[in-house]
Amino acid sequence: MPQIHGRNALLHVWDSAGTSRNISGDLNNIVLAWSKANADVTTLGDDTNQRISGIRDATLTGAAIWNTGTGNVDDVMDDLMSGSTIALIKYMPGGCTTGCPMYTACMLLNAYEVTAPLNGAVAAAFTFEMASGSVSASSV
Repeated sequence: MPQIHGRNALLHVWDSAGTSRNISGDLNNIVLAWSKANADVTTLGDDTNQRISGIRDATLTGAAIWNTGTGNVDDVMDDLMSGSTIALIKYMPGGCTTGCPMYTACMLLNAYEVTAPLNGAVAAAFTFEMASGSVSASSV
């Protein structure tokens, strides 16, 4: 697979009405992170830590230039923060290039913030957390 530039990344978020919103145009950073809470089962006789496989988790964070209008980051995040809707998330770090990965998950919006620095652009940041299931990987 060829190397892909980050400017091609796409993020689709389904809003509370079940409409797919492509919010990629406002974004300038996306991070999908997996983690596992591996249980420590080390005993007094062990020389090294012993662990057993634990519970999986995932978060998706993003940063954006704040924008107004229907279907933008602020519109979508405000909608999701106002309710308790589990959002379907589709993240394509390589865009719609054939063969590139596509990650799909059901997530809850955990945090949304808007910052307005004195001498800079108004920005937004958000964090989604795994709601149910797991992150599934396929390709475009």
